Amino acid sequence: MSVFLTFYDGVDNIGGNKILLEDNGTALLLDFGTNFKVEGMFFDEYLTPRIIFGFADLLALGILPPLQGGYRLDLEYPGIWEKYSSHPSYRKIEIQGVLLSHAHWDHCGYLSYLRADIPVYTSLATSLILKALQDTSSSRLQEVCYITPRELKDGLLRTTDYRRVPGEQRPFVVWGRQGLPDAAQAFWTRCEGSRKLVSRPLVGWKEQIEGGGIGIRFWPMDHSIPGAGAFGLKTSVGWILYTGDFRLHGKQGELSRKFIHEAASLRPVVLICEGTHPGTQRPVTEEEVLDNCRKVIPRTSTLVVADFGPRNIERLLSFLKIAREKGRQLVLTPKDIHLLEALYVSGEPGIPDPYSESNIVLYTRPKAQRARWEENLLERFRKKAPERIVEAKDIRRDPGSYILCFSYYDFHALLDLEVRGGIYIYSSSEAFDEEMLLDQERVKNWIDFFGFELYGTLGREREKSGFHASGHVHGPGLEEMVETIRPEILIPVHTEDKEFFQRFEGLCRIVFPSKGQTLAVG
Repeated sequence: MSVFLTFYDGVDNIGGNKILLEDNGTALLLDFGTNFKVEGMFFDEYLTPRIIFGFADLLALGILPPLQGGYRLDLEYPGIWEKYSSHPSYRKIEIQGVLLSHAHWDHCGYLSYLRADIPVYTSLATSLILKALQDTSSSRLQEVCYITPRELKDGLLRTTDYRRVPGEQRPFVVWGRQGLPDAAQAFWTRCEGSRKLVSRPLVGWKEQIEGGGIGIRFWPMDHSIPGAGAFGLKTSVGWILYTGDFRLHGKQGELSRKFIHEAASLRPVVLICEGTHPGTQRPVTEEEVLDNCRKVIPRTSTLVVADFGPRNIERLLSFLKIAREKGRQLVLTPKDIHLLEALYVSGEPGIPDPYSESNIVLYTRPKAQRARWEENLLERFRKKAPERIVEAKDIRRDPGSYILCFSYYDFHALLDLEVRGGIYIYSSSEAFDEEMLLDQERVKNWIDFFGFELYGTLGREREKSGFHASGHVHGPGLEEMVETIRPEILIPVHTEDKEFFQRFEGLCRIVFPSKGQTLAVG
Protein backbone atom coordinates (compact mmCIF):
# COMPACT_ATOMS: atom_id res chain seq x y z
CA MET A 1 0.00 0.00 0.00
CA SER A 2 1.37 3.41 -0.96
CA VAL A 3 0.46 7.08 -0.94
CA PHE A 4 1.50 8.98 -4.06
CA LEU A 5 2.76 12.58 -4.08
CA THR A 6 3.08 14.39 -7.42
CA PHE A 7 4.87 17.73 -7.47
CA TYR A 8 3.51 19.72 -10.39
CA ASP A 9 5.26 22.91 -9.23
CA GLY A 10 6.88 24.60 -6.25
CA VAL A 11 10.14 22.68 -6.74
CA ASP A 12 13.49 24.24 -7.66
CA ASN A 13 11.90 27.67 -7.34
CA ILE A 14 10.09 29.89 -4.85
CA GLY A 15 6.30 29.81 -5.17
CA GLY A 16 3.79 28.17 -7.45
CA ASN A 17 3.09 25.24 -5.10
CA LYS A 18 0.89 22.58 -6.74
CA ILE A 19 1.15 19.18 -5.04
CA LEU A 20 -1.21 16.25 -5.56
CA LEU A 21 -1.68 13.63 -2.82
CA GLU A 22 -3.42 10.35 -3.70
CA ASP A 23 -4.42 7.62 -1.28
CA ASN A 24 -6.82 4.73 -1.99
CA GLY A 25 -8.76 6.60 -4.67
CA THR A 26 -8.79 9.95 -2.87
CA ALA A 27 -7.00 12.87 -4.54
CA LEU A 28 -6.29 16.13 -2.71
CA LEU A 29 -4.32 19.15 -3.89
CA LEU A 30 -1.96 20.95 -1.53
CA ASP A 31 -2.26 24.53 -2.82
CA PHE A 32 -2.64 25.43 -6.49
CA GLY A 33 -0.66 28.60 -6.99
CA THR A 34 0.70 30.86 -9.70
CA ASN A 35 4.37 30.42 -10.60
CA PHE A 36 5.28 34.06 -11.22
CA LYS A 37 8.84 33.26 -12.27
CA VAL A 38 7.76 30.88 -15.05
CA GLU A 39 4.81 33.07 -16.08
CA GLY A 40 7.19 36.00 -16.27
CA MET A 41 9.26 34.14 -18.87
CA PHE A 42 6.31 34.38 -21.28
CA PHE A 43 3.85 37.02 -20.02
CA ASP A 44 3.78 40.50 -18.56
CA GLU A 45 1.21 43.10 -17.57
CA TYR A 46 0.16 43.61 -21.21
CA LEU A 47 0.68 40.13 -22.68
CA THR A 48 -1.38 37.74 -20.54
CA PRO A 49 -2.90 34.26 -21.00
CA ARG A 50 -6.00 34.51 -23.19
CA ILE A 51 -9.30 33.86 -21.41
CA ILE A 52 -11.03 33.35 -24.78
CA PHE A 53 -9.11 30.06 -25.03
CA GLY A 54 -9.66 29.05 -21.41
CA PHE A 55 -6.47 27.67 -19.89
CA ALA A 56 -5.08 26.42 -23.23
CA ASP A 57 -2.16 28.87 -23.21
CA LEU A 58 -1.02 27.72 -19.77
CA LEU A 59 -1.32 24.05 -20.75
CA ALA A 60 0.65 24.62 -23.95
CA LEU A 61 3.50 26.27 -22.03
CA GLY A 62 3.58 23.54 -19.38
CA ILE A 63 2.56 25.97 -16.65
CA LEU A 64 -0.62 24.04 -15.77
CA PRO A 65 -0.58 20.21 -15.57
CA PRO A 66 -2.86 18.33 -18.03
CA LEU A 67 -5.36 16.90 -15.53
CA GLN A 68 -8.62 16.14 -17.33
CA GLY A 69 -11.52 16.30 -14.91
CA GLY A 70 -9.81 18.81 -12.64
CA TYR A 71 -10.60 22.00 -14.54
CA ARG A 72 -13.72 24.05 -15.23
CA LEU A 73 -15.73 22.66 -18.11
CA ASP A 74 -16.71 26.17 -19.22
CA LEU A 75 -13.01 26.95 -19.81
CA GLU A 76 -12.30 23.79 -21.82
CA TYR A 77 -11.83 24.64 -25.47
CA PRO A 78 -13.30 21.90 -27.73
CA GLY A 79 -10.80 19.15 -28.51
CA ILE A 80 -8.28 20.33 -25.93
CA TRP A 81 -7.80 16.94 -24.27
CA GLU A 82 -7.20 15.15 -27.54
CA LYS A 83 -4.12 17.35 -27.87
CA TYR A 84 -2.74 16.25 -24.52
CA SER A 85 -3.78 12.58 -24.31
CA SER A 86 -0.23 11.51 -25.16
CA HIS A 87 1.47 14.01 -22.82
CA PRO A 88 3.57 12.20 -20.17
CA SER A 89 1.75 14.04 -17.37
CA TYR A 90 -1.75 13.65 -18.83
CA ARG A 91 -4.33 11.79 -16.78
CA LYS A 92 -8.02 11.74 -15.94
CA ILE A 93 -8.66 12.52 -12.32
CA GLU A 94 -11.35 13.33 -9.78
CA ILE A 95 -10.13 15.78 -7.15
CA GLN A 96 -11.92 15.67 -3.78
CA GLY A 97 -10.55 18.94 -2.41
CA VAL A 98 -7.88 21.63 -2.27
CA LEU A 99 -6.03 22.24 1.00
CA LEU A 100 -5.18 25.94 0.77
CA SER A 101 -2.44 27.16 3.11
CA HIS A 102 -2.93 30.92 2.68
CA ALA A 103 -4.09 33.73 0.40
CA HIS A 104 -0.90 34.64 -1.48
CA TRP A 105 -1.29 34.21 -5.24
CA ASP A 106 1.74 31.95 -5.54
CA HIS A 107 -0.28 29.42 -3.50
CA CYS A 108 -3.85 30.06 -4.65
CA GLY A 109 -3.82 31.96 -7.98
CA TYR A 110 -4.67 29.01 -10.23
CA LEU A 111 -7.73 28.02 -8.20
CA SER A 112 -9.49 30.13 -10.82
CA TYR A 113 -9.13 27.31 -13.36
CA LEU A 114 -10.22 24.40 -11.16
CA ARG A 115 -13.73 22.95 -11.23
CA ALA A 116 -16.12 25.15 -9.29
CA ASP A 117 -17.56 22.26 -7.25
CA ILE A 118 -14.21 21.15 -5.73
CA PRO A 119 -14.26 22.13 -2.02
CA VAL A 120 -11.48 24.37 -0.69
CA TYR A 121 -10.30 23.63 2.86
CA THR A 122 -8.69 26.63 4.54
CA SER A 123 -9.09 29.16 7.37
CA LEU A 124 -11.94 31.61 7.77
CA ALA A 125 -9.56 34.57 7.41
CA THR A 126 -8.09 33.17 4.18
CA SER A 127 -11.52 32.63 2.65
CA LEU A 128 -12.64 36.20 3.38
CA ILE A 129 -9.32 37.68 2.22
CA LEU A 130 -9.77 35.90 -1.10
CA LYS A 131 -13.32 37.17 -1.37
CA ALA A 132 -12.12 40.75 -0.75
CA LEU A 133 -9.31 40.39 -3.29
CA GLN A 134 -11.61 39.03 -5.97
CA ASP A 135 -14.26 41.66 -5.29
CA THR A 136 -11.71 44.42 -5.93
CA SER A 137 -9.78 42.80 -8.80
CA SER A 138 -9.90 44.23 -12.30
CA SER A 139 -7.13 42.18 -13.90
CA ARG A 140 -7.15 38.85 -15.78
CA LEU A 141 -8.84 35.73 -14.43
CA GLN A 142 -8.93 35.84 -10.62
CA GLU A 143 -12.01 33.75 -9.87
CA VAL A 144 -10.78 32.04 -6.73
CA CYS A 145 -14.03 32.40 -4.71
CA TYR A 146 -16.76 32.70 -7.31
CA ILE A 147 -16.77 32.17 -11.05
CA THR A 148 -18.15 34.07 -14.01
CA PRO A 149 -19.40 31.33 -16.36
CA ARG A 150 -18.17 31.28 -19.98
CA GLU A 151 -19.83 29.86 -23.05
CA LEU A 152 -18.56 28.90 -26.50
CA LYS A 153 -19.68 31.47 -29.05
CA ASP A 154 -18.27 32.11 -32.52
CA GLY A 155 -15.43 29.70 -31.75
CA LEU A 156 -14.34 31.58 -28.62
CA LEU A 157 -15.05 31.26 -24.89
CA ARG A 158 -16.99 34.38 -24.00
CA THR A 159 -18.44 35.71 -20.77
CA THR A 160 -22.11 34.82 -20.42
CA ASP A 161 -24.85 37.47 -20.26
CA TYR A 162 -24.89 38.72 -16.67
CA ARG A 163 -28.66 39.31 -16.88
CA ARG A 164 -29.49 35.65 -17.44
CA VAL A 165 -26.56 33.65 -16.00
CA PRO A 166 -25.58 34.16 -12.33
CA GLY A 167 -22.11 33.70 -10.91
CA GLU A 168 -21.35 30.56 -8.92
CA GLN A 169 -19.62 30.52 -5.56
CA ARG A 170 -17.06 27.83 -4.78
CA PRO A 171 -17.62 25.63 -1.70
CA PHE A 172 -15.27 26.65 1.12
CA VAL A 173 -14.85 24.56 4.28
CA VAL A 174 -13.17 26.77 6.88
CA TRP A 175 -11.31 25.90 10.04
CA GLY A 176 -12.15 27.68 13.27
CA ARG A 177 -15.50 26.77 14.69
CA GLN A 178 -18.75 25.08 13.81
CA GLY A 179 -20.89 28.21 14.18
CA LEU A 180 -19.41 30.91 11.98
CA PRO A 181 -20.11 34.61 12.70
CA ASP A 182 -23.19 35.96 10.95
CA ALA A 183 -21.17 38.98 9.78
CA ALA A 184 -18.63 36.67 8.12
CA GLN A 185 -21.36 34.75 6.30
CA ALA A 186 -22.96 38.03 5.19
CA PHE A 187 -19.64 39.30 3.81
CA TRP A 188 -19.00 35.97 2.05
CA THR A 189 -22.37 35.86 0.29
CA ARG A 190 -22.56 39.60 -0.49
CA CYS A 191 -22.62 40.31 -4.21
CA GLU A 192 -20.38 43.25 -5.19
CA GLY A 193 -20.95 43.14 -8.95
CA SER A 194 -23.75 43.45 -11.48
CA ARG A 195 -24.07 39.69 -11.95
CA LYS A 196 -26.24 37.87 -9.43
CA LEU A 197 -24.45 35.28 -7.33
CA VAL A 198 -25.55 31.75 -6.45
CA SER A 199 -24.04 31.73 -2.98
CA ARG A 200 -22.80 28.76 -0.95
CA PRO A 201 -22.56 29.57 2.78
CA LEU A 202 -19.24 28.82 4.42
CA VAL A 203 -19.05 25.51 6.26
CA GLY A 204 -17.11 25.49 9.54
CA TRP A 205 -14.98 22.70 11.00
CA LYS A 206 -12.86 22.19 14.10
CA GLU A 207 -10.17 19.67 15.02
CA GLN A 208 -10.00 16.80 12.48
CA ILE A 209 -12.40 16.13 9.62
CA GLU A 210 -12.54 13.63 6.79
CA GLY A 211 -11.70 14.75 3.25
CA GLY A 212 -12.50 11.90 0.87
CA GLY A 213 -11.60 9.36 3.56
CA ILE A 214 -8.37 11.09 4.64
CA GLY A 215 -8.22 12.73 8.06
CA ILE A 216 -7.34 16.43 7.80
CA ARG A 217 -5.94 18.66 10.56
CA PHE A 218 -5.16 22.37 10.36
CA TRP A 219 -2.78 24.48 12.46
CA PRO A 220 -2.73 28.31 12.30
CA MET A 221 0.77 29.56 11.43
CA ASP A 222 2.64 32.84 11.68
CA HIS A 223 3.17 34.39 8.23
CA SER A 224 3.03 37.84 6.64
CA ILE A 225 -0.68 37.42 5.90
CA PRO A 226 -3.45 36.50 8.37
CA GLY A 227 -5.09 33.11 8.15
CA ALA A 228 -2.02 31.12 7.07
CA GLY A 229 -1.88 27.51 8.17
CA ALA A 230 -0.25 24.09 7.96
CA PHE A 231 -2.03 20.83 7.20
CA GLY A 232 -1.70 17.31 8.50
CA LEU A 233 -3.13 14.39 6.51
CA LYS A 234 -3.75 11.06 8.22
CA THR A 235 -3.22 8.66 5.32
CA SER A 236 -3.06 4.89 5.00
CA VAL A 237 0.74 5.00 5.57
CA GLY A 238 0.75 7.55 8.41
CA TRP A 239 0.79 11.32 8.83
CA ILE A 240 1.93 13.56 5.99
CA LEU A 241 2.50 17.19 6.98
CA TYR A 242 2.60 20.32 4.80
CA THR A 243 3.78 23.62 6.32
CA GLY A 244 2.73 26.08 3.62
CA ASP A 245 4.68 29.33 4.22
CA PHE A 246 5.49 30.28 7.80
CA ARG A 247 7.90 32.01 10.13
CA LEU A 248 8.83 32.05 13.82
CA HIS A 249 9.85 35.70 14.19
CA GLY A 250 6.48 37.44 13.67
CA LYS A 251 4.12 38.67 16.35
CA GLN A 252 2.34 35.30 16.34
CA GLY A 253 5.41 33.09 16.23
CA GLU A 254 4.00 30.99 19.04
CA LEU A 255 1.43 29.60 16.58
CA SER A 256 4.19 28.11 14.42
CA ARG A 257 5.97 26.68 17.47
CA LYS A 258 2.73 25.06 18.63
CA PHE A 259 2.49 23.34 15.25
CA ILE A 260 6.09 22.11 15.53
CA HIS A 261 5.54 20.54 18.94
CA GLU A 262 2.18 18.99 18.10
CA ALA A 263 3.49 17.71 14.77
CA ALA A 264 6.37 15.96 16.53
CA SER A 265 3.89 13.88 18.57
CA LEU A 266 2.35 12.55 15.34
CA ARG A 267 5.66 10.95 14.23
CA PRO A 268 5.02 11.88 10.58
CA VAL A 269 6.14 9.79 7.64
CA VAL A 270 6.60 12.89 5.46
CA LEU A 271 7.18 16.57 6.17
CA ILE A 272 6.81 18.88 3.14
CA CYS A 273 8.27 22.23 4.20
CA GLU A 274 9.12 25.58 2.69
CA GLY A 275 12.69 26.86 2.47
CA THR A 276 12.54 30.38 1.07
CA HIS A 277 15.28 31.99 3.19
CA PRO A 278 17.37 29.23 4.84
CA GLY A 279 20.51 31.35 4.55
CA THR A 280 19.16 34.00 6.92
CA GLN A 281 20.59 33.52 10.41
CA ARG A 282 18.87 36.34 12.26
CA PRO A 283 15.78 37.85 10.65
CA VAL A 284 14.41 41.32 11.33
CA THR A 285 11.33 41.00 13.55
CA GLU A 286 8.03 42.84 13.17
CA GLU A 287 8.68 44.56 16.50
CA GLU A 288 11.99 45.90 15.16
CA VAL A 289 10.26 47.18 12.03
CA LEU A 290 7.68 48.94 14.20
CA ASP A 291 10.39 50.55 16.32
CA ASN A 292 12.49 51.66 13.34
CA CYS A 293 9.50 53.21 11.57
CA ARG A 294 8.42 54.92 14.77
CA LYS A 295 11.83 56.60 15.08
CA VAL A 296 11.78 58.23 11.63
CA ILE A 297 8.19 59.48 11.62
CA PRO A 298 7.87 62.93 13.20
CA ARG A 299 4.77 64.20 14.98
CA THR A 300 3.98 67.12 12.68
CA SER A 301 4.56 68.98 9.42
CA THR A 302 6.17 66.29 7.25
CA LEU A 303 4.23 64.12 4.80
CA VAL A 304 4.88 60.39 5.35
CA VAL A 305 4.28 57.60 2.79
CA ALA A 306 4.37 53.98 4.01
CA ASP A 307 4.86 51.49 1.16
CA PHE A 308 4.30 47.83 2.09
CA GLY A 309 2.74 44.68 0.65
CA PRO A 310 -1.02 44.95 -0.05
CA ARG A 311 -1.97 42.03 2.23
CA ASN A 312 0.60 42.63 4.97
CA ILE A 313 -1.97 43.47 7.61
CA GLU A 314 0.55 43.15 10.44
CA ARG A 315 2.55 45.98 8.87
CA LEU A 316 -0.61 48.03 8.41
CA LEU A 317 -1.42 47.60 12.12
CA SER A 318 2.11 48.73 13.00
CA PHE A 319 1.63 51.95 11.07
CA LEU A 320 -1.80 52.38 12.65
CA LYS A 321 -0.17 52.13 16.08
CA ILE A 322 2.40 54.77 15.08
CA ALA A 323 -0.35 57.02 13.72
CA ARG A 324 -2.11 56.90 17.09
CA GLU A 325 1.12 57.66 18.93
CA LYS A 326 2.09 60.55 16.63
CA GLY A 327 -1.36 62.15 16.45
CA ARG A 328 -1.73 61.33 12.76
CA GLN A 329 -4.38 59.55 10.74
CA LEU A 330 -3.69 56.51 8.59
CA VAL A 331 -4.83 57.07 5.00
CA LEU A 332 -6.08 53.88 3.33
CA THR A 333 -7.35 53.15 -0.16
CA PRO A 334 -10.77 51.55 -0.76
CA LYS A 335 -9.07 48.18 -1.38
CA ASP A 336 -7.38 48.40 2.03
CA ILE A 337 -10.68 49.23 3.71
CA HIS A 338 -12.45 46.33 2.00
CA LEU A 339 -9.73 43.92 3.13
CA LEU A 340 -9.82 45.21 6.70
CA GLU A 341 -13.59 44.79 6.74
CA ALA A 342 -13.17 41.16 5.66
CA LEU A 343 -10.69 40.45 8.45
CA TYR A 344 -12.71 42.31 11.06
CA VAL A 345 -15.83 40.23 10.44
CA SER A 346 -13.71 37.06 10.44
CA GLY A 347 -12.91 37.70 14.11
CA GLU A 348 -9.16 37.76 13.45
CA PRO A 349 -7.57 39.12 16.68
CA GLY A 350 -6.40 42.73 16.76
CA ILE A 351 -8.19 43.83 13.57
CA PRO A 352 -10.06 47.16 13.97
CA ASP A 353 -13.39 47.98 12.38
CA PRO A 354 -12.31 50.39 9.60
CA TYR A 355 -15.66 52.18 9.79
CA SER A 356 -15.30 53.06 13.48
CA GLU A 357 -11.53 53.33 14.01
CA SER A 358 -10.95 57.08 14.47
CA ASN A 359 -7.34 57.00 13.22
CA ILE A 360 -8.27 55.45 9.86
CA VAL A 361 -9.43 57.64 6.98
CA LEU A 362 -10.52 56.66 3.48
CA TYR A 363 -8.81 58.32 0.54
CA THR A 364 -10.92 58.94 -2.55
CA ARG A 365 -9.28 59.92 -5.80
CA PRO A 366 -10.89 61.50 -8.86
CA LYS A 367 -12.25 58.86 -11.26
CA ALA A 368 -14.39 58.97 -14.35
CA GLN A 369 -16.13 55.79 -13.24
CA ARG A 370 -16.01 53.60 -10.15
CA ALA A 371 -16.53 49.85 -9.95
CA ARG A 372 -19.67 48.73 -8.19
CA TRP A 373 -17.79 47.35 -5.17
CA GLU A 374 -16.13 50.73 -4.65
CA GLU A 375 -19.41 52.62 -4.92
CA ASN A 376 -20.91 50.24 -2.35
CA LEU A 377 -17.98 50.76 0.01
CA LEU A 378 -18.10 54.54 -0.34
CA GLU A 379 -21.81 54.47 0.43
CA ARG A 380 -21.19 52.45 3.60
CA PHE A 381 -18.43 54.82 4.65
CA ARG A 382 -20.54 57.91 3.98
CA LYS A 383 -23.26 56.52 6.24
CA LYS A 384 -20.96 55.52 9.09
CA ALA A 385 -18.07 58.01 9.03
CA PRO A 386 -18.46 60.79 6.44
CA GLU A 387 -16.01 62.98 8.38
CA ARG A 388 -13.22 60.43 7.75
CA ILE A 389 -13.32 60.56 3.96
CA VAL A 390 -10.45 62.65 2.59
CA GLU A 391 -9.43 63.91 -0.83
CA ALA A 392 -6.19 65.34 -2.22
CA LYS A 393 -7.08 68.87 -1.13
CA ASP A 394 -7.50 67.78 2.49
CA ILE A 395 -4.05 66.19 2.65
CA ARG A 396 -2.51 69.07 0.70
CA ARG A 397 -3.84 71.47 3.35
CA ASP A 398 -2.22 69.63 6.29
CA PRO A 399 0.24 66.91 5.15
CA GLY A 400 1.72 66.45 8.60
CA SER A 401 -1.53 65.02 9.94
CA TYR A 402 -1.38 61.84 7.89
CA ILE A 403 0.52 58.65 7.10
CA LEU A 404 -0.33 57.59 3.54
CA CYS A 405 -0.46 53.84 2.92
CA PHE A 406 0.43 54.15 -0.75
CA SER A 407 2.57 51.98 -3.02
CA TYR A 408 3.83 51.71 -6.60
CA TYR A 409 0.35 51.87 -8.13
CA ASP A 410 -0.63 54.98 -6.15
CA PHE A 411 2.00 57.41 -7.43
CA HIS A 412 -0.61 59.16 -9.60
CA ALA A 413 -2.32 60.23 -6.38
CA LEU A 414 0.89 61.90 -5.18
CA LEU A 415 0.78 64.10 -8.28
CA ASP A 416 -2.68 65.25 -7.15
CA LEU A 417 -1.24 66.05 -3.71
CA GLU A 418 1.46 68.27 -5.30
CA VAL A 419 4.06 66.70 -3.00
CA ARG A 420 7.28 68.57 -2.35
CA GLY A 421 9.46 66.59 0.03
CA GLY A 422 8.66 64.26 2.90
CA ILE A 423 9.48 60.77 4.14
CA TYR A 424 9.07 57.60 2.07
CA ILE A 425 9.32 54.33 4.02
CA TYR A 426 9.85 51.35 1.74
CA SER A 427 8.68 48.48 3.94
CA SER A 428 8.11 45.83 1.29
CA SER A 429 10.06 42.78 0.12
CA GLU A 430 13.25 42.93 -1.91
CA ALA A 431 13.22 42.42 -5.68
CA PHE A 432 13.56 38.76 -6.64
CA ASP A 433 13.52 39.04 -10.45
CA GLU A 434 14.33 41.47 -13.25
CA GLU A 435 10.76 42.74 -13.54
CA MET A 436 10.67 43.69 -9.87
CA LEU A 437 14.05 45.38 -10.25
CA LEU A 438 12.60 47.54 -13.04
CA ASP A 439 9.57 48.34 -10.87
CA GLN A 440 11.84 49.41 -8.03
CA GLU A 441 13.92 51.56 -10.37
CA ARG A 442 10.69 53.38 -11.23
CA VAL A 443 9.88 53.69 -7.52
CA LYS A 444 13.28 55.36 -7.04
CA ASN A 445 12.56 57.74 -9.93
CA TRP A 446 9.25 58.80 -8.34
CA ILE A 447 10.90 59.21 -4.93
CA ASP A 448 13.58 61.45 -6.44
CA PHE A 449 10.99 63.43 -8.40
CA PHE A 450 9.01 64.27 -5.26
CA GLY A 451 12.12 64.92 -3.18
CA PHE A 452 11.35 62.24 -0.59
CA GLU A 453 13.86 61.07 1.99
CA LEU A 454 13.97 57.27 1.56
CA TYR A 455 14.06 54.80 4.43
CA GLY A 456 14.32 51.14 3.50
CA THR A 457 16.20 49.28 0.76
CA LEU A 458 15.34 49.10 -2.93
CA GLY A 459 16.95 46.55 -5.22
CA ARG A 460 17.95 42.91 -4.96
CA GLU A 461 19.84 43.11 -1.67
CA ARG A 462 18.31 41.23 1.24
CA GLU A 463 16.52 43.59 3.58
CA LYS A 464 19.22 45.02 5.84
CA SER A 465 17.76 48.38 6.74
CA GLY A 466 15.36 47.13 9.42
CA PHE A 467 12.21 48.44 7.71
CA HIS A 468 10.92 45.07 6.49
CA ALA A 469 10.45 41.67 8.16
CA SER A 470 10.31 38.58 5.99
CA GLY A 471 7.26 36.34 6.01
CA HIS A 472 9.45 33.24 5.86
CA VAL A 473 11.27 31.08 8.38
CA HIS A 474 15.02 31.56 8.74
CA GLY A 475 17.73 28.88 8.81
CA PRO A 476 17.87 28.26 12.60
CA GLY A 477 14.05 28.08 12.60
CA LEU A 478 14.11 25.36 9.94
CA GLU A 479 16.69 23.47 11.99
CA GLU A 480 14.50 23.76 15.08
CA MET A 481 11.48 22.43 13.17
CA VAL A 482 13.16 19.46 11.47
CA GLU A 483 15.12 18.42 14.57
CA THR A 484 11.95 18.59 16.68
CA ILE A 485 9.52 16.87 14.29
CA ARG A 486 12.04 14.30 12.97
CA PRO A 487 10.04 13.05 9.98
CA GLU A 488 11.05 9.87 8.20
CA ILE A 489 11.15 11.80 4.89
CA LEU A 490 11.79 15.53 4.46
CA ILE A 491 10.70 17.14 1.18
CA PRO A 492 11.78 20.80 0.79
CA VAL A 493 9.65 22.90 -1.58
CA HIS A 494 9.34 26.63 -2.27
CA THR A 495 13.14 26.84 -2.19
CA GLU A 496 16.19 27.32 -4.38
CA ASP A 497 18.70 26.26 -1.71
CA LYS A 498 19.13 22.48 -1.74
CA GLU A 499 22.53 22.61 -0.07
CA PHE A 500 21.08 23.87 3.22
CA PHE A 501 18.85 20.83 3.63
CA GLN A 502 21.69 18.33 3.14
CA ARG A 503 22.63 18.90 6.80
CA PHE A 504 19.62 16.82 7.84
CA GLU A 505 20.96 13.66 6.17
CA GLY A 506 21.18 10.99 8.85
CA LEU A 507 18.32 12.52 10.80
CA CYS A 508 15.85 11.77 8.01
CA ARG A 509 15.74 10.93 4.34
CA ILE A 510 15.90 14.06 2.15
CA VAL A 511 14.04 14.05 -1.17
CA PHE A 512 14.22 16.84 -3.76
CA PRO A 513 11.47 16.05 -6.30
CA SER A 514 11.62 17.32 -9.85
CA LYS A 515 8.70 19.01 -11.56
CA GLY A 516 6.02 16.48 -12.49
CA GLN A 517 7.65 13.67 -10.51
CA THR A 518 5.49 11.23 -8.52
CA LEU A 519 6.87 9.80 -5.28
CA ALA A 520 5.48 6.63 -3.73
CA VAL A 521 5.44 6.71 0.08
CA GLY A 522 4.94 3.55 2.12
